[in-house]
Amino acid sequence: MKIPIRQLFLAWAKIGFTSFGGGAVTQYLIQESFIYRHKWMSAEEYANIVAMSQIAPGINLIANAILIGKRLAGRVGIAVSLVGLILPSAAITVGITAIYAGISALPRVQAALRAAFAAIFGISLATNWRNVGPIFANNLKRGPLAFVIALGIMIGSAVIYAAFSPAVALLYLLGGLCGAFSYRRSGKNRKIGG
Repeated sequence: MKIPIRQLFLAWAKIGFTSFGGGAVTQYLIQESFIYRHKWMSAEEYANIVAMSQIAPGINLIANAILIGKRLAGRVGIAVSLVGLILPSAAITVGITAIYAGISALPRVQAALRAAFAAIFGISLATNWRNVGPIFANNLKRGPLAFVIALGIMIGSAVIYAAFSPAVALLYLLGGLCGAFSYRRSGKNRKIGG
């Protein structure tokens, strides 16, 4: 589906102007715009893009914009998506940083920031839950064993990361290998049993 360039730019610019709160908030706004409002992609397609972005080093939101822009409008879509996301955000960040430098020590500013951090954490949880939904649904379609394997990999990765803090790339590699091995084994068992 090719999206008109102007509409794509306006969607990204709106996200760029309103994505206060960091990556989780921006992902939430991307989901709202591209999946639910415009219906330009499915939740599963977006979850795949997020997964691909997580694997690559660097800023995940830039990778999201590149992959979504390419998918929806080709090479021009990449440029339009990046400009729409980055330009408004950069201008606002420069302005807010200049203001914050002058008022950051005020007690009311500190209290407001503590409350804002709680709200940002809540949005982060909601965003991640939306990203997990298609993964669960896809694995449930494959059968209960695939669902249990995916759930085990998610929980195992979280526990290993919290306990040992390994490099994230190592966790991706281990999770991918565990998934490939487990799904391969479950596929063989299904053929033998079926």
